[in-house]
Amino acid sequence: MSPMLESILAVLAVVIIIVLVIITVYLVKFLKESTLTMSSIRQLTDLTKDELKPALKSINNILATVNNVSNATNNQMENIKKILTTLLGASCLAFANVKSKGGFFSGLVSGFNLFRKKRR
Repeated sequence: MSPMLESILAVLAVVIIIVLVIITVYLVKFLKESTLTMSSIRQLTDLTKDELKPALKSINNILATVNNVSNATNNQMENIKKILTTLLGASCLAFANVKSKGGFFSGLVSGFNLFRKKRR
């Protein structure tokens, strides 16, 4: 081989070695930063999970309270309906059969007329 070819091959080998060292250094830095980022993400998810547990328990308690209030209100409305039905009797049925085409007052008059017709 000629000396020029040998020097070109030597320079090429040195350049390839330098490029490999540079790529290796950047790869090591990238892996180190990736590991730190993943560790930070893991800490963030743990912190979020720990913070969400009490909030979810609180929301669950609030929803249970709202459900209890809703059930109590429904029971009270059913009781009121039963009491009104027993107190009003036939007049309640008359008001239920009134058509609402002419407004409140015409429906009220129709209900009284219907109640009056049932008494005769």
